[in-house]
Amino acid sequence: MSEHPLSYQEKLSKIKNGLLPKECVPKPKKYLNRVSPKTALKKKEEKEQQGNSGLDNWFNARRKELTGTCQCGCARKSSKHEDDHFRSSCCHIFPQRLFPSVQLHPLNCVERNFWDGCHTNMDNKSMDLWPKFADWDDIKERFFMLAPLLTDEERKKKFYTHFERLVYAN
Repeated sequence: MSEHPLSYQEKLSKIKNGLLPKECVPKPKKYLNRVSPKTALKKKEEKEQQGNSGLDNWFNARRKELTGTCQCGCARKSSKHEDDHFRSSCCHIFPQRLFPSVQLHPLNCVERNFWDGCHTNMDNKSMDLWPKFADWDDIKERFFMLAPLLTDEERKKKFYTHFERLVYAN
Protein backbone atom coordinates (compact mmCIF):
# COMPACT_ATOMS: atom_id res chain seq x y z
CA MET A 1 0.00 0.00 0.00
CA SER A 2 1.39 3.30 -0.96
CA GLU A 3 0.41 6.48 0.71
CA HIS A 4 -0.64 9.37 -1.40
CA PRO A 5 1.72 12.36 -1.16
CA LEU A 6 0.46 15.27 0.91
CA SER A 7 -0.33 18.51 -0.79
CA TYR A 8 1.58 21.64 0.20
CA GLN A 9 -1.38 22.96 2.24
CA GLU A 10 -1.78 19.66 4.11
CA LYS A 11 1.96 19.55 4.93
CA LEU A 12 1.89 23.17 6.13
CA SER A 13 -1.09 22.59 8.42
CA LYS A 14 0.48 19.43 9.92
CA ILE A 15 3.78 21.31 10.54
CA LYS A 16 1.86 24.14 12.23
CA ASN A 17 -0.01 21.66 14.43
CA GLY A 18 3.24 19.89 15.34
CA LEU A 19 2.38 16.62 13.62
CA LEU A 20 5.31 16.85 11.19
CA PRO A 21 8.83 18.17 11.85
CA LYS A 22 9.95 21.34 10.09
CA GLU A 23 11.82 20.57 6.94
CA CYS A 24 14.10 23.54 6.99
CA VAL A 25 15.74 25.45 9.79
CA PRO A 26 16.12 29.25 9.74
CA LYS A 27 19.58 30.51 8.99
CA PRO A 28 21.60 31.69 11.97
CA LYS A 29 21.55 35.45 12.35
CA LYS A 30 24.65 37.34 11.32
CA TYR A 31 25.20 40.55 13.17
CA LEU A 32 26.82 43.54 11.57
CA ASN A 33 30.16 44.75 12.88
CA ARG A 34 30.05 48.13 14.59
CA VAL A 35 33.33 48.92 12.91
CA SER A 36 34.44 47.19 9.75
CA PRO A 37 37.49 44.95 10.11
CA LYS A 38 39.40 47.19 7.71
CA THR A 39 38.65 50.34 9.77
CA ALA A 40 39.44 48.52 13.04
CA LEU A 41 42.83 47.47 11.68
CA LYS A 42 43.54 51.01 10.50
CA LYS A 43 42.67 52.47 13.92
CA LYS A 44 44.83 49.88 15.67
CA GLU A 45 47.81 50.75 13.46
CA GLU A 46 47.33 54.48 14.08
CA LYS A 47 47.23 53.88 17.83
CA GLU A 48 50.44 51.82 17.70
CA GLN A 49 52.17 54.53 15.65
CA GLN A 50 51.24 57.23 18.14
CA GLY A 51 52.86 55.33 20.98
CA ASN A 52 52.66 57.53 24.07
CA SER A 53 49.93 60.04 23.42
CA GLY A 54 49.75 63.42 25.10
CA LEU A 55 47.24 62.08 27.64
CA ASP A 56 49.52 59.16 28.56
CA ASN A 57 52.40 61.58 29.10
CA TRP A 58 50.11 63.80 31.18
CA PHE A 59 49.09 60.89 33.44
CA ASN A 60 52.70 59.76 33.85
CA ALA A 61 53.74 63.30 34.86
CA ARG A 62 50.83 63.55 37.35
CA ARG A 63 51.83 60.21 38.86
CA LYS A 64 55.10 61.74 40.01
CA GLU A 65 53.15 64.49 41.81
CA LEU A 66 50.71 62.13 43.57
CA THR A 67 51.21 61.65 47.31
CA GLY A 68 49.53 58.23 47.63
CA THR A 69 46.69 59.61 49.78
CA CYS A 70 43.26 60.91 48.75
CA GLN A 71 43.16 64.68 49.16
CA CYS A 72 39.38 65.01 49.73
CA GLY A 73 39.86 64.55 53.45
CA CYS A 74 39.09 60.84 53.83
CA ALA A 75 42.83 59.98 53.98
CA ARG A 76 42.30 56.71 52.11
CA LYS A 77 45.07 55.29 49.97
CA SER A 78 45.12 56.31 46.31
CA SER A 79 46.26 54.10 43.42
CA LYS A 80 49.62 55.86 42.92
CA HIS A 81 51.63 52.66 43.32
CA GLU A 82 49.41 50.47 41.12
CA ASP A 83 50.85 50.40 37.60
CA ASP A 84 47.57 49.40 35.99
CA HIS A 85 45.30 51.77 37.93
CA PHE A 86 47.25 54.90 38.87
CA ARG A 87 45.28 56.92 36.26
CA SER A 88 42.17 56.39 38.39
CA SER A 89 43.65 58.56 41.13
CA CYS A 90 44.08 61.57 38.83
CA CYS A 91 40.77 63.43 38.88
CA HIS A 92 40.34 66.32 36.43
CA ILE A 93 38.89 69.46 37.99
CA PHE A 94 37.61 70.65 34.60
CA PRO A 95 36.27 67.54 32.79
CA GLN A 96 38.36 66.49 29.80
CA ARG A 97 35.51 66.16 27.35
CA LEU A 98 34.03 69.58 28.15
CA PHE A 99 37.25 71.60 28.44
CA PRO A 100 39.81 70.42 25.87
CA SER A 101 41.83 73.65 26.21
CA VAL A 102 42.96 72.69 29.74
CA GLN A 103 42.67 68.92 29.41
CA LEU A 104 46.45 68.42 29.58
CA HIS A 105 47.28 71.32 31.91
CA PRO A 106 49.31 70.15 34.94
CA LEU A 107 47.08 72.05 37.39
CA ASN A 108 43.84 70.47 36.16
CA CYS A 109 44.16 67.53 38.54
CA VAL A 110 43.50 66.56 42.14
CA GLU A 111 44.30 63.23 43.76
CA ARG A 112 41.35 61.05 44.67
CA ASN A 113 40.83 57.48 45.86
CA PHE A 114 39.03 55.60 43.10
CA TRP A 115 38.08 52.26 44.67
CA ASP A 116 36.09 53.70 47.58
CA GLY A 117 34.29 56.23 45.40
CA CYS A 118 35.96 59.60 46.06
CA HIS A 119 36.87 60.11 42.38
CA THR A 120 33.40 59.02 41.28
CA ASN A 121 31.73 61.31 43.82
CA MET A 122 33.65 64.27 42.48
CA ASP A 123 32.76 63.41 38.88
CA ASN A 124 29.14 62.34 39.26
CA LYS A 125 27.65 63.91 42.37
CA SER A 126 26.63 67.51 42.79
CA MET A 127 29.35 70.11 42.54
CA ASP A 128 27.74 71.77 45.58
CA LEU A 129 29.58 69.17 47.72
CA TRP A 130 33.01 70.34 46.54
CA PRO A 131 33.35 73.11 49.16
CA LYS A 132 33.22 70.39 51.83
CA PHE A 133 36.40 68.76 50.48
CA ALA A 134 39.57 69.26 52.51
CA ASP A 135 41.38 70.49 49.39
CA TRP A 136 38.70 73.03 48.39
CA ASP A 137 41.13 75.94 48.82
CA ASP A 138 43.56 74.22 46.46
CA ILE A 139 40.76 73.62 43.92
CA LYS A 140 39.76 77.31 44.09
CA GLU A 141 43.36 78.36 43.57
CA ARG A 142 43.61 76.14 40.52
CA PHE A 143 40.34 77.54 39.21
CA PHE A 144 41.79 81.06 39.24
CA MET A 145 44.87 79.85 37.33
CA LEU A 146 42.97 77.78 34.77
CA ALA A 147 39.95 80.02 34.10
CA PRO A 148 41.88 82.56 31.95
CA LEU A 149 43.09 79.70 29.72
CA LEU A 150 39.56 78.60 28.79
CA THR A 151 37.95 79.62 25.51
CA ASP A 152 34.86 81.81 25.41
CA GLU A 153 32.74 78.82 24.35
CA GLU A 154 33.98 76.82 27.35
CA ARG A 155 33.15 79.66 29.74
CA LYS A 156 29.54 79.61 28.53
CA LYS A 157 29.06 76.01 29.65
CA LYS A 158 26.83 75.30 32.63
CA PHE A 159 29.63 73.47 34.46
CA TYR A 160 31.87 76.53 34.34
CA THR A 161 29.20 79.02 35.42
CA HIS A 162 28.18 76.83 38.36
CA PHE A 163 31.81 76.26 39.35
CA GLU A 164 32.48 80.01 39.17
CA ARG A 165 29.49 80.75 41.43
CA LEU A 166 30.75 78.22 44.00
CA VAL A 167 34.28 79.64 43.95
CA TYR A 168 33.15 83.20 44.54
CA ALA A 169 30.51 82.21 47.11
CA ASN A 170 32.87 80.17 49.30
